[in-house]
This record gives sequence, structure tokens and C-alpha cells, in this order.
Amino acid sequence: MNSRTITVRGSARVSAAPDWVVISFTINSEHYDYGKCMEQVAMQTESLQKDLAAVGLERDSLKTVDFDIDTHFEKVNDRYVFRGYKAVHRLKVEFAFKKDFLNKVLRALSRTQSQASFSVSFEIKDPEPLRHKAIAEAVKNAKIKAQVLAEAAGVMVGELVHIDYSWSEIRFQSSLKYEMVTESMPSPGYDFTPQDVNVSESVTVIWAIDD
Repeated sequence: MNSRTITVRGSARVSAAPDWVVISFTINSEHYDYGKCMEQVAMQTESLQKDLAAVGLERDSLKTVDFDIDTHFEKVNDRYVFRGYKAVHRLKVEFAFKKDFLNKVLRALSRTQSQASFSVSFEIKDPEPLRHKAIAEAVKNAKIKAQVLAEAAGVMVGELVHIDYSWSEIRFQSSLKYEMVTESMPSPGYDFTPQDVNVSESVTVIWAIDD
């Protein structure tokens, strides 16, 4: 086996326009009575479900992410006084990104009776092809670097000896994010142009050196 090798690190960055929308909601409720606190959350959630269903989204498309309810105490004169309960219901709804439909959803939310705050984020529904493209481009980049080094040194790139790649979790989400409160939203449409989703990958490749 040839003991002479070239080791290079190849990298690549690829981009794609997001094709998926995730709207994340937060409903807050506070009441002295436990039952009333829960009732307020239920009413706001029901309002969201109805408004989303009115624009064509299934009622069960609104999914609960998590739900918390805790007792609330306030410190008064060096002692804690019970003030009731605080509840937080976090939900989300997802659908294919189309500007017209997203505007339709947002117009419905501007009229909702729910006082939920929410954020809109843009993602890629099936990210694996984008990851695979980035990896392939990183390998090509490594080969180009190896060829440049070999040519400068007056040798040739031989057979592939080893590829080192460490898989890591990547969030395929546009960095563009909108946060809103339903009760303060204007009713006209929005012109959303989300940023592309960028994915970077790198590999370390070893080639043998031929004379």
C-alpha cells in the first residue's frame, strides 16, 4: 500500500427555498379558580380551531405541543399569598407554504376571539435531499483541493483511501421568523418572502499519491 497520502477537508453550502410553514401558538390564562383558568384556555383553543377550520384546515391539524398549569403566589410582606392559577397551552399547525393561503390563515387569525400570541416559521418538509446534495458537493470540493495540491507538488491523486464524515443534527429552518399577537394584528395581507434554508456539510478525505 502506498504510504504517501493527501488529506483534505472539503466543505459545501447549499440552499433551497422553504416549502413548509409552521405556526406556533401560545395561549395564556390566569384565574383564581382552577376550573375558570382551564375554561379560559379551552375557549381560546376552541376559537383557534374554528378559525383555522374556516379557512380549510382540519380541526385536528392544530396540535398540542405542551400544556402547563401552575399555582401562582405573590410575595406580600415577607409571606407568599395565593393568587390563583396560571396556564400555558402551546400548539402548532403546519401546512405547505403558499403565500395566498398563508395570508388567508393570517387574516382569519386577525379576527379570532383568541388572544393567542404566535410565530410563523418556514422550513423544508423533506430535508434529506438537501443534506445529500451538500454532502456530495463537499466531497467534490475535497477532490478539487486534492488535485490542486497534487498538481502544485508535481504528483498525481491516486485512489481514494478514506472518507471521514460526522453526521450531525441540522435544523432545516429559515432564519426568518415572525412573531405576532392576534389581538394587535392588522387585517390586510402580508407579503412574506422567507429566506432560503442553508445547509453546510464537511468531509475529510484521504487520497493516495501517485508519481
